[in-house]
Amino acid sequence: MLALAICLLFLSISGTMIYYGYASNVPYYRSYEVPTYSYQAQLNLWSNFHINNSILFNNASCVNASSMFSKLVEGVNLHANVNATGSSPTSYNGSYVVYEYLSTSDWTKYLGSFHGVIQNSSGQSLFFQYSPNITQYNNLTQKINQQVGISSSRFTIKLVVVANLTLHSSQGNIPVTLDKSMEVYFGSLNYTFSQDPGGNVTQTLYHQNLVKGMTGYNKMLFISGGIFALFGGVSFVYGPKAGEAMNPEAVAERTLRKLSVSGTNPPVTREVKVESARGLLKLTKTLSRTPVRFEKGYYVIDSDTAYVWYKS
Repeated sequence: MLALAICLLFLSISGTMIYYGYASNVPYYRSYEVPTYSYQAQLNLWSNFHINNSILFNNASCVNASSMFSKLVEGVNLHANVNATGSSPTSYNGSYVVYEYLSTSDWTKYLGSFHGVIQNSSGQSLFFQYSPNITQYNNLTQKINQQVGISSSRFTIKLVVVANLTLHSSQGNIPVTLDKSMEVYFGSLNYTFSQDPGGNVTQTLYHQNLVKGMTGYNKMLFISGGIFALFGGVSFVYGPKAGEAMNPEAVAERTLRKLSVSGTNPPVTREVKVESARGLLKLTKTLSRTPVRFEKGYYVIDSDTAYVWYKS
């Protein structure tokens, strides 16, 4: 019974592992991104200096430069445009707002703002041109300097440009905001134009795709289940023999078989029946007799008495 119980235990463990090995192959979903649309939008700022007929610039009246001698400048034009391109046909429109500041190294004054519309376009579009009144700003600077007790005549005009665009493409409408600032420094010798490096947006839009797959079977569970099944088979085949080998009665019978000699049936004149092989083996050792083996069991003779153990 013990061997059968051990066999069933091994087989139940084996079945459980094989079941979980089969159940380990489960579906999973993996997501990956597929690019659907990419775009680049850029805000561009630059300046033109209107100058008098100077020999230095071959009598040109307009020079696109970042710096110019103040004595030659008659006026300054500040420009802005946007350029937006995409991986599919793209157009855009929107609006802009410009914030204006007047400053020196000691103070800054906000002058106000102006705004406008950026027309629908599929390429570059100049959306504003601004010409600051140099004389007016110079007079305002002198007034403020006099009030605060500063003698400097240098000043800077700063424009902060914010463009709010809507890109139109095959992927729908995409809002984009661009911002950038530019400055013109009006010094005693030079007028200098500068801008910050912002105003550029690049983005790629993605679509999420799901792919279904299977994790695969856990081979170790199948291998472990097979090993336990093998243990179960071994315990089923050899378990009873192992149990028998551990049985004291069986051990005593094997010992009697080794010690005995073959003979006839015991004499029936005076027979004493022994209940177990262990009892007969103990009696054999006590009497120092050699046991006799016959068809139904074993016996030993002492004087005229036969002590007999019958195999069941």
